[in-house]
Amino acid sequence: MVHRKIESTIVEMLKYFRVVAINGPRQSGKTTLQKKISKEKDMNYYTFDNEDTFDLATENTENFIENISKDKNVAIDEVQMIPRIISEIKIAVDTKNRKGMFLLTGSSDMFKNSKIKESLAGRMASFNLYPLSYSEINNRDINIIDKLFSDDYNKFEIDKKLTEEDFINAVINGGYPEVYELPQKAKKAWFEFYIKSRITKDIATIENVNLDKVSHLDKLLKVLVSQVASLVNYSNVANSIELADKTVRKYIQLLEALYIIKLVPAYSNNQLKRVIKKPKVHFIDSGLASFLLNVDVKASMEGKNKHLGNLVETFVYSELIKHQSYSEESVEIYHFRDAYDKEVDFVIESSSGDIVALEIKSGSSIKKEQFKGLLALAKTIKVKNFKGIVLYGGDMILPFKLEKYQFWAIPLRVLI
Repeated sequence: MVHRKIESTIVEMLKYFRVVAINGPRQSGKTTLQKKISKEKDMNYYTFDNEDTFDLATENTENFIENISKDKNVAIDEVQMIPRIISEIKIAVDTKNRKGMFLLTGSSDMFKNSKIKESLAGRMASFNLYPLSYSEINNRDINIIDKLFSDDYNKFEIDKKLTEEDFINAVINGGYPEVYELPQKAKKAWFEFYIKSRITKDIATIENVNLDKVSHLDKLLKVLVSQVASLVNYSNVANSIELADKTVRKYIQLLEALYIIKLVPAYSNNQLKRVIKKPKVHFIDSGLASFLLNVDVKASMEGKNKHLGNLVETFVYSELIKHQSYSEESVEIYHFRDAYDKEVDFVIESSSGDIVALEIKSGSSIKKEQFKGLLALAKTIKVKNFKGIVLYGGDMILPFKLEKYQFWAIPLRVLI
């Protein structure tokens, strides 16, 4: 079993909060982690994927919660299947006031709901569990976010045995625990079923979407993956699938809530007057995006994958948010583009205002002009601690001095 880096954080939070929630996409490993923790903490375990348990909890939610939590702390899997259970959990934790009383998991981000947030405010800590990071898969003791904000961020240990093909494999395979080592045919079958079950089953649990509209969601997903790592133009997307802008925005929010895609907001502050404020679309898992684009490792290695650069960027994003979920440094992730088309793929801002800016280049060579977006950003914002980095497909860490600014080129392979 692959050790999940976030486990120690969740266990620690059970000491301080009455409710701890683990959210994330289906098949990301939430249930496995929840069962492991609940066994170690001697908690009773229930899942709403069990038909009898679901029926019992649905018929008499108040009685169900009151009785299972009377004398013992409990773990409940797939809580999004019965949303009204949250109000009963609130009553139970307010009555009994025990730390670590509930360990919940959910396959949709129901805790973004303002009413749920308000009802559990001060009672709950919530964490995202994404598919496996490659530091978890390869058992590496590193957090990329913390490393980038450290004083020795340019001193990564690079495994000399790792090849370009190893990296492309990571991008195309993604990190779902059941998938990344499967052969191509089995992987395709897994993703086909995964998409079908997500769109037809899970969306119905969080939103009243008419099943006649499922085909629109399928088309929307295909349009979005064709624009992965690009700015979202709602009007263009709406026109391409013949839906209203408002409906497209709603469906994109649903796909976000299901942890299939993520909209990355534009970075702006008082010094940035002329920036493009549209979000960028990324997929939570680059393996899923690769499947939807029908690309594989062989074609990518042969230069026949026109989407490779964008897939590499979305892979980097997925690794960043995985490390963000358990980093010591509290950060937010943005993208940057100004009115003159100078852009930076990722702007990572710490809670203290420090900036690490990343530009992603899949090629193995590095040129001065690849730093122009970083230079534009560095010259515009007044931040005391600014680091500009190009992550590229080469194998050497290289310094680049442009004007008065020091930048670095660092191999993408540090991510695996």
